[in-house]
Amino acid sequence: MSRPHYFKIFSSLLIAWFFLTAISHGKALSRLSTRFLARGEQALLEISVIGIKPTAFPDNPAVKGVQIRAAGTEPQTQLLPGRRLEYVFEYLVSSYDTGSHILPPFKVMAGGVEFTTEPIEFTVFNPDDLQWSEAVVGNTKFRYATAFRVMNPTPYEGETIPVEIKLFVPRDLFVEDWGIPDFQRDGLTAWRFQPSAMRGQINLLGMPYISVAYPSTLTPTRTGKIGIGPATLRLITTQVVMDGVLRRVSLESNLTIPKLELNTRPLPPGAPEGFENAVGDFKIQVSAAVTEVQEGDPIPVQIVVSGSGNLDTLRPPKPADSAGWKLYDAASEQRGDERRDLSGTTVFQQFMRPLELKSAVPPFRLVFFDPKEKSYKTVSSEPILLNMKPAATPTVNSLSPPQALSVPVERMTDILGLISPAELTVPVGTKLTSWLGHAIGGLLALCLIVKALWMRHGHRFHKDPVKVARLKALGEIERIKGDDNEFLMSAGRYIEQWISTSNRPEVQEILAERDALCFQPDKSNKLLLEPKRRHAILNSLRKAAMASVIFWFLGNGQTHAAVPAMEAREAYDSAKYEEAIALWLKAGQYENLSPDVLYNIGNACYRAGSPGYAALYFRRTLARDPAHQESRQNLRFIERKYGSITIHRPEYQYVLSRIPLTTWQNILWAGAWLCGLAALVFPASRPGARLRLFALAGFVIGPLLATCGALGWRYFPNDAEFAPLERQAIVISEKAILHADAARTSPEVIDAPPGSLCEVIQQSGRWSYVAFATKTRGWIPSESIEKILPKNPPEPPKIRKPKVDGKSA
Repeated sequence: MSRPHYFKIFSSLLIAWFFLTAISHGKALSRLSTRFLARGEQALLEISVIGIKPTAFPDNPAVKGVQIRAAGTEPQTQLLPGRRLEYVFEYLVSSYDTGSHILPPFKVMAGGVEFTTEPIEFTVFNPDDLQWSEAVVGNTKFRYATAFRVMNPTPYEGETIPVEIKLFVPRDLFVEDWGIPDFQRDGLTAWRFQPSAMRGQINLLGMPYISVAYPSTLTPTRTGKIGIGPATLRLITTQVVMDGVLRRVSLESNLTIPKLELNTRPLPPGAPEGFENAVGDFKIQVSAAVTEVQEGDPIPVQIVVSGSGNLDTLRPPKPADSAGWKLYDAASEQRGDERRDLSGTTVFQQFMRPLELKSAVPPFRLVFFDPKEKSYKTVSSEPILLNMKPAATPTVNSLSPPQALSVPVERMTDILGLISPAELTVPVGTKLTSWLGHAIGGLLALCLIVKALWMRHGHRFHKDPVKVARLKALGEIERIKGDDNEFLMSAGRYIEQWISTSNRPEVQEILAERDALCFQPDKSNKLLLEPKRRHAILNSLRKAAMASVIFWFLGNGQTHAAVPAMEAREAYDSAKYEEAIALWLKAGQYENLSPDVLYNIGNACYRAGSPGYAALYFRRTLARDPAHQESRQNLRFIERKYGSITIHRPEYQYVLSRIPLTTWQNILWAGAWLCGLAALVFPASRPGARLRLFALAGFVIGPLLATCGALGWRYFPNDAEFAPLERQAIVISEKAILHADAARTSPEVIDAPPGSLCEVIQQSGRWSYVAFATKTRGWIPSESIEKILPKNPPEPPKIRKPKVDGKSA
């Protein structure tokens, strides 16, 4: 089978597979707002059904020593990520019996099928055992209790267990923001802690308190003593103060959560063959998107592992018999906030290609260790029957057209050279070309509209009162005869009222002449101005008034002074790349630097040994000028050389980028203006006028230009489709690694080569949660990335020099 045929079948199967897997089957889940209840405290229990509307309210199972009652609300409906509906039933759970309890499974009828939830274990403790601390908010001290809590203080290595931060604060403490705790980890991984929506109430120390739970899960990564914490939690509270005016103020208080230490046990020996890292209690289900296949065609298989345990770090199950199959690396769907739940589902996407005729997809097998029963178990899926046809024998047709050769690839072994920019900075004001066409079109349209209106309602129009007032004031100055003092004073008032802050020398000269001659103690001296001087002052006033209007309309087009480019070029040629970068950055304010200067900075970063910073400045150049071909070509070279994760585009988009985006936009607007002006010609002209012939031509040319410009604008390569430009960042570090959590000891997700493009979703301390164009997400140190659009003017990058050793050249 030919390679193009392979890819065609592979892509069609992939599309069909993703379409089928997007339709999720219904399932039922149970969630408890807290697994650690103080005696008498209430917790919120949610029974949810995903994808199918339930037909009846679930019955409450009876549990000894535990009260379960409906919350008295109707079933809630919410939309989950992926556009799946979730139907939620709410219950309140409380108990006065200390110790461990288990909520049995709930049975829910939905769509004629009975769904069963997982059982939930929780603990009720004596509030007298709480350890109290003091904190200060404003001028008020208050007592609080908080701690890390786990059910099993001696977990197995790799066993995922529930962990929770439980917090008790006074009820009269009006908390505006509960905050996210910042904690330390030692020998374990833990998903971030977030407060649950349910707030419990309990009486402690003779006063009402509020309890807040921060549920999550932790997984030991080694045996022996491990720990989580200490942690700090910042609360934002609101207080009402009276300092002349009754107002609300927000105050901060920091709470400390003590460290919790655990002892991790190693897994028992005697693990059966096929065991990798699965610890928990799991079930497996395998399905195939297609069963009617041809020999050699890849088959997409979906593996769903459900249950409770280390679902985040679970490795994909393997076929029980892989003989005669070509297996591709399985990809797992990234889990989100459900990582804080012990139970759930993880999905693996597996492609497998038969190397011979097969009648069925072999069963998949998962070997795991059950920590509750302290034994190894094995679960297997059912085989999937296939209807496989033999591969067709290719025939040679001498009359068939020759196979097309591949497009040549750029054989770049280095980046392009520097550019000598015409100017180091760009003007501060608005560029003339960006609005000149609109101004001309708007002026013509205004003239046509005015003419059309004048032809019908000219007698109803009145003069502009501002213009009339200006002309009237200027006429009053012209009518002043003899009294030179009054003439200069009136001219000065006219300048201050109508010309304002004009910096024209002749206007400043008139004001200086007025100040020197009119503000004298002796008023008896009569000034004598020559007629020529009077005439010159009046002409200056007329010109300054017109110039002030033009100056206001066009804006100030001054540019910042630029340092000579020769110094930066000489530093670059002398291999002083960091000095050259500093000189180019000092050429003016960063937002005014020209695209060529940013391009040169990228070249200097690459020569200095930082491909990440080079890609960053090439991206910044394209953000300022999308048609900068040298930056786009150098960026392609860096991404190909270092394997950067980026956006892959079809070739026609790169062809479109050879014409600047502004040109496509101007073509669109030109066509739109032609259509609009052609439509305005008819009401503004008489029947039979020659101008209407040009309007008819505009009706033909205008839509063509508008369509061409709209298509070029629509399909112009735009990285903002991946993420808004203000959230895009570039990986600048050489050896950056994406982690599953905001800790270097957490599992690794993927290597992030320098120059990779990512979207910053969230920042937490020294870590950032990012997403790549490949739909891969994870945590990366914030120092390893830098945004394309900096919040502050960037400093010269600190490039780490590689250590010189025997391998250095």
